[in-house]
Amino acid sequence: MKFTVFLQEQLNSFVDCYKKYSRQTVGITISFTIICFVCAALLLRLSDFDGSIQLRQISLLSYFFNRYSDGKTYAVVDLAKTVFIFFVALFSITLMHAVKNKTGQQELTFRHSFRALRMDDVITLIVVLLIAAVADYALFEAETYFSTGTASFNVYRYMRSTCFHLRIYVPLILFSIALWRISAGNKSRLTFKRILFLYIALWLFNEVAYEFFEWMRIHVFGLILMPVKEPESYYLFESILGVPLVASLFLGYYAAMLMPLIITEPTHIEDAGEPAAPVATTNNY
Repeated sequence: MKFTVFLQEQLNSFVDCYKKYSRQTVGITISFTIICFVCAALLLRLSDFDGSIQLRQISLLSYFFNRYSDGKTYAVVDLAKTVFIFFVALFSITLMHAVKNKTGQQELTFRHSFRALRMDDVITLIVVLLIAAVADYALFEAETYFSTGTASFNVYRYMRSTCFHLRIYVPLILFSIALWRISAGNKSRLTFKRILFLYIALWLFNEVAYEFFEWMRIHVFGLILMPVKEPESYYLFESILGVPLVASLFLGYYAAMLMPLIITEPTHIEDAGEPAAPVATTNNY
Protein backbone atom coordinates (compact mmCIF):
# COMPACT_ATOMS: atom_id res chain seq x y z
CA MET A 1 0.00 0.00 0.00
CA LYS A 2 1.29 3.44 -0.89
CA PHE A 3 1.81 5.86 1.97
CA THR A 4 -0.51 8.48 0.47
CA VAL A 5 -3.36 5.94 0.23
CA PHE A 6 -2.71 4.78 3.79
CA LEU A 7 -2.66 8.34 5.10
CA GLN A 8 -5.93 9.18 3.34
CA GLU A 9 -7.67 6.12 4.76
CA GLN A 10 -6.23 6.68 8.23
CA LEU A 11 -7.34 10.32 8.37
CA ASN A 12 -10.77 9.26 7.10
CA SER A 13 -10.95 6.73 9.93
CA PHE A 14 -10.40 9.44 12.55
CA VAL A 15 -13.23 11.53 11.12
CA ASP A 16 -15.56 8.56 10.65
CA CYS A 17 -15.04 7.23 14.16
CA TYR A 18 -15.94 10.53 15.79
CA LYS A 19 -18.81 11.12 13.37
CA LYS A 20 -20.38 7.69 13.84
CA TYR A 21 -19.73 6.86 17.47
CA SER A 22 -19.30 10.07 19.49
CA ARG A 23 -22.83 10.18 20.89
CA GLN A 24 -23.10 6.46 21.56
CA THR A 25 -19.82 6.27 23.49
CA VAL A 26 -20.04 9.32 25.77
CA GLY A 27 -21.26 7.40 28.79
CA ILE A 28 -18.83 4.50 28.61
CA THR A 29 -15.78 6.67 27.87
CA ILE A 30 -16.56 8.92 30.84
CA SER A 31 -16.99 5.83 33.05
CA PHE A 32 -13.65 4.42 31.92
CA THR A 33 -12.03 7.82 32.42
CA ILE A 34 -13.25 8.07 36.02
CA ILE A 35 -11.82 4.61 36.74
CA CYS A 36 -8.59 5.69 35.06
CA PHE A 37 -8.43 8.81 37.25
CA VAL A 38 -8.88 6.66 40.37
CA CYS A 39 -5.98 4.47 39.20
CA ALA A 40 -3.85 7.57 38.58
CA ALA A 41 -4.60 8.81 42.09
CA LEU A 42 -3.56 5.43 43.54
CA LEU A 43 -0.35 5.46 41.49
CA LEU A 44 0.33 8.95 42.79
CA ARG A 45 0.01 7.74 46.37
CA LEU A 46 2.58 5.03 45.63
CA SER A 47 5.03 7.39 43.92
CA ASP A 48 8.28 8.90 45.13
CA PHE A 49 9.64 12.02 43.46
CA ASP A 50 13.22 13.19 43.05
CA GLY A 51 13.99 16.42 44.85
CA SER A 52 15.18 18.04 41.62
CA ILE A 53 11.86 17.60 39.80
CA GLN A 54 10.70 20.90 38.31
CA LEU A 55 7.38 20.00 36.69
CA ARG A 56 4.28 21.29 38.47
CA GLN A 57 1.52 18.87 39.39
CA ILE A 58 -1.51 21.06 38.73
CA SER A 59 -4.12 18.28 38.68
CA LEU A 60 -4.53 14.61 37.81
CA LEU A 61 -4.33 15.71 34.17
CA SER A 62 -0.66 16.49 34.76
CA TYR A 63 0.20 12.80 34.77
CA PHE A 64 -1.20 11.92 31.35
CA PHE A 65 1.33 13.73 29.16
CA ASN A 66 4.13 14.61 31.62
CA ARG A 67 6.75 12.31 33.13
CA TYR A 68 7.89 12.79 36.71
CA SER A 69 10.69 10.24 37.01
CA ASP A 70 14.00 12.04 37.40
CA GLY A 71 17.49 11.43 38.68
CA LYS A 72 17.55 7.90 40.06
CA THR A 73 13.95 8.00 41.29
CA TYR A 74 11.27 6.27 39.24
CA ALA A 75 7.79 7.75 39.80
CA VAL A 76 5.17 5.03 39.44
CA VAL A 77 2.61 7.67 38.45
CA ASP A 78 4.38 7.81 35.08
CA LEU A 79 2.34 4.70 34.28
CA ALA A 80 -0.89 6.76 34.29
CA LYS A 81 -0.75 7.15 30.50
CA THR A 82 -0.13 3.42 30.07
CA VAL A 83 -3.11 2.62 32.31
CA PHE A 84 -5.18 5.01 30.22
CA ILE A 85 -4.18 3.14 27.04
CA PHE A 86 -5.18 -0.12 28.78
CA PHE A 87 -8.69 1.29 29.28
CA VAL A 88 -8.72 2.49 25.68
CA ALA A 89 -8.00 -1.11 24.68
CA LEU A 90 -10.93 -2.37 26.80
CA PHE A 91 -13.13 0.27 25.21
CA SER A 92 -11.91 -0.69 21.73
CA ILE A 93 -12.90 -4.33 22.18
CA THR A 94 -16.33 -3.19 23.40
CA LEU A 95 -16.83 -0.93 20.38
CA MET A 96 -15.60 -3.54 17.92
CA HIS A 97 -17.99 -6.10 19.39
CA ALA A 98 -20.88 -3.61 19.11
CA VAL A 99 -20.04 -2.85 15.48
CA LYS A 100 -19.72 -6.53 14.62
CA ASN A 101 -23.12 -7.28 16.14
CA LYS A 102 -24.64 -4.16 14.55
CA THR A 103 -25.40 -2.51 17.89
CA GLY A 104 -23.00 0.36 17.30
CA GLN A 105 -25.89 2.80 16.90
CA GLN A 106 -27.05 2.15 20.46
CA GLU A 107 -25.56 3.86 23.47
CA LEU A 108 -22.69 1.72 24.76
CA THR A 109 -22.69 0.85 28.46
CA PHE A 110 -20.76 -1.45 30.77
CA ARG A 111 -23.34 -4.11 29.92
CA HIS A 112 -21.88 -4.16 26.40
CA SER A 113 -18.37 -4.43 27.88
CA PHE A 114 -19.33 -7.44 29.98
CA ARG A 115 -20.66 -9.12 26.84
CA ALA A 116 -17.70 -8.18 24.66
CA LEU A 117 -14.77 -8.78 27.02
CA ARG A 118 -13.79 -12.42 27.23
CA MET A 119 -11.55 -13.56 30.06
CA ASP A 120 -8.67 -14.52 27.76
CA ASP A 121 -8.82 -11.09 26.08
CA VAL A 122 -8.69 -9.32 29.45
CA ILE A 123 -5.79 -11.52 30.57
CA THR A 124 -3.95 -10.73 27.32
CA LEU A 125 -4.36 -6.99 27.89
CA ILE A 126 -3.29 -7.29 31.54
CA VAL A 127 -0.14 -9.15 30.43
CA VAL A 128 0.54 -6.41 27.87
CA LEU A 129 0.03 -3.80 30.63
CA LEU A 130 2.61 -5.55 32.82
CA ILE A 131 5.06 -5.83 29.92
CA ALA A 132 4.57 -2.15 29.11
CA ALA A 133 5.15 -1.22 32.77
CA VAL A 134 8.39 -3.23 32.88
CA ALA A 135 9.49 -1.69 29.56
CA ASP A 136 8.78 1.79 30.92
CA TYR A 137 10.96 1.16 33.96
CA ALA A 138 13.73 -0.37 31.83
CA LEU A 139 13.70 2.60 29.48
CA PHE A 140 13.88 4.98 32.45
CA GLU A 141 16.90 3.06 33.74
CA ALA A 142 18.48 3.29 30.29
CA GLU A 143 17.73 7.02 30.23
CA THR A 144 19.36 7.38 33.65
CA TYR A 145 22.41 5.42 32.50
CA PHE A 146 22.96 7.68 29.52
CA SER A 147 22.52 10.70 31.78
CA THR A 148 25.41 9.66 34.02
CA GLY A 149 27.51 7.14 32.13
CA THR A 150 28.13 8.93 28.83
CA ALA A 151 30.97 11.39 28.32
CA SER A 152 29.68 12.88 25.06
CA PHE A 153 26.86 15.40 25.55
CA ASN A 154 25.55 14.76 22.02
CA VAL A 155 25.27 11.03 22.68
CA TYR A 156 23.63 11.72 26.04
CA ARG A 157 21.08 14.11 24.54
CA TYR A 158 20.20 11.80 21.67
CA MET A 159 19.92 8.63 23.74
CA ARG A 160 17.92 10.29 26.51
CA SER A 161 15.48 11.77 23.99
CA THR A 162 15.16 8.39 22.26
CA CYS A 163 14.46 6.57 25.52
CA PHE A 164 11.85 9.17 26.49
CA HIS A 165 10.22 8.84 23.06
CA LEU A 166 10.11 5.06 23.35
CA ARG A 167 8.46 5.34 26.78
CA ILE A 168 5.57 7.08 25.04
CA TYR A 169 5.16 4.87 21.98
CA VAL A 170 6.20 1.35 23.05
CA PRO A 171 3.01 0.88 25.16
CA LEU A 172 0.86 2.23 22.32
CA ILE A 173 2.42 -0.17 19.80
CA LEU A 174 2.17 -3.15 22.16
CA PHE A 175 -1.51 -2.55 22.87
CA SER A 176 -2.18 -1.92 19.17
CA ILE A 177 -0.73 -5.29 18.18
CA ALA A 178 -2.65 -7.02 20.98
CA LEU A 179 -5.90 -5.39 19.86
CA TRP A 180 -5.28 -6.38 16.25
CA ARG A 181 -4.68 -10.00 17.24
CA ILE A 182 -7.78 -10.04 19.46
CA SER A 183 -10.10 -8.32 17.01
CA ALA A 184 -9.11 -9.94 13.75
CA GLY A 185 -7.69 -13.21 14.99
CA ASN A 186 -5.48 -12.79 11.99
CA LYS A 187 -2.20 -14.56 11.42
CA SER A 188 -0.91 -12.26 8.67
CA ARG A 189 2.65 -11.09 9.03
CA LEU A 190 3.60 -7.90 10.80
CA THR A 191 6.16 -6.35 8.49
CA PHE A 192 8.42 -3.41 9.25
CA LYS A 193 6.35 -1.27 6.86
CA ARG A 194 3.11 -2.05 8.70
CA ILE A 195 4.69 -1.25 12.06
CA LEU A 196 6.05 1.98 10.59
CA PHE A 197 2.59 2.98 9.35
CA LEU A 198 1.19 2.13 12.80
CA TYR A 199 3.81 4.33 14.44
CA ILE A 200 2.99 7.21 12.09
CA ALA A 201 -0.73 6.99 12.90
CA LEU A 202 -0.03 6.85 16.64
CA TRP A 203 2.37 9.77 16.41
CA LEU A 204 -0.12 11.87 14.45
CA PHE A 205 -2.96 11.42 16.91
CA ASN A 206 -0.78 11.57 20.02
CA GLU A 207 0.66 14.92 18.94
CA VAL A 208 -2.79 16.30 18.10
CA ALA A 209 -4.15 14.97 21.41
CA TYR A 210 -1.32 16.61 23.36
CA GLU A 211 -1.77 20.00 21.68
CA PHE A 212 -5.56 19.86 22.13
CA PHE A 213 -5.09 18.73 25.74
CA GLU A 214 -2.73 21.61 26.57
CA TRP A 215 -4.84 24.18 24.69
CA MET A 216 -7.93 23.20 26.68
CA ARG A 217 -6.05 23.35 29.99
CA ILE A 218 -4.45 26.72 29.33
CA HIS A 219 -7.14 28.62 27.46
CA VAL A 220 -10.42 27.05 28.60
CA PHE A 221 -9.82 25.56 32.05
CA GLY A 222 -7.51 28.44 32.92
CA LEU A 223 -10.27 30.92 32.07
CA ILE A 224 -12.95 29.02 33.99
CA LEU A 225 -10.76 28.56 37.06
CA MET A 226 -9.32 32.09 37.24
CA PRO A 227 -11.35 32.91 40.40
CA VAL A 228 -9.96 29.83 42.20
CA LYS A 229 -7.09 30.84 44.48
CA GLU A 230 -6.37 27.76 46.61
CA PRO A 231 -4.06 25.24 44.88
CA GLU A 232 -5.97 22.30 46.41
CA SER A 233 -9.28 23.59 45.04
CA TYR A 234 -7.71 24.24 41.62
CA TYR A 235 -6.32 20.67 41.63
CA LEU A 236 -9.77 19.25 42.36
CA PHE A 237 -11.74 21.41 39.92
CA GLU A 238 -9.34 20.91 37.00
CA SER A 239 -9.37 17.17 37.61
CA ILE A 240 -13.19 17.20 37.41
CA LEU A 241 -13.17 19.34 34.27
CA GLY A 242 -10.61 16.98 32.77
CA VAL A 243 -12.89 13.94 32.82
CA PRO A 244 -14.79 14.78 29.58
CA LEU A 245 -11.54 16.04 28.03
CA VAL A 246 -9.78 12.70 28.53
CA ALA A 247 -12.94 10.82 27.55
CA SER A 248 -12.96 12.64 24.20
CA LEU A 249 -9.61 11.02 23.30
CA PHE A 250 -10.82 7.41 23.43
CA LEU A 251 -12.19 7.27 19.89
CA GLY A 252 -9.10 8.90 18.42
CA TYR A 253 -6.74 6.45 20.08
CA TYR A 254 -9.05 3.61 19.04
CA ALA A 255 -8.68 4.65 15.38
CA ALA A 256 -4.94 5.26 15.71
CA MET A 257 -4.22 1.96 17.44
CA LEU A 258 -6.34 -0.42 15.39
CA MET A 259 -7.01 1.00 11.94
CA PRO A 260 -3.41 1.09 10.62
CA LEU A 261 -3.09 -2.67 10.94
CA ILE A 262 -6.57 -3.25 9.51
CA ILE A 263 -5.93 -0.90 6.58
CA THR A 264 -2.65 -2.63 5.72
CA GLU A 265 -4.09 -6.15 5.84
CA PRO A 266 -3.37 -7.89 2.51
CA THR A 267 -7.05 -8.84 2.14
CA HIS A 268 -8.12 -5.24 2.75
CA ILE A 269 -5.68 -3.93 0.13
CA GLU A 270 -6.86 -6.46 -2.45
CA ASP A 271 -10.56 -5.72 -1.84
CA ALA A 272 -10.26 -1.98 -1.45
CA GLY A 273 -9.91 -0.85 -5.06
CA GLU A 274 -10.47 2.83 -4.43
CA PRO A 275 -9.66 4.18 -0.95
CA ALA A 276 -12.55 3.59 1.43
CA ALA A 277 -13.39 4.59 4.97
CA PRO A 278 -11.70 1.97 7.20
CA VAL A 279 -14.55 2.00 9.72
CA ALA A 280 -16.62 0.03 7.21
CA THR A 281 -14.19 -2.88 7.51
CA THR A 282 -15.17 -3.37 11.16
CA ASN A 283 -18.07 -5.51 9.94
CA ASN A 284 -15.42 -8.13 9.08
CA TYR A 285 -13.85 -8.36 12.52
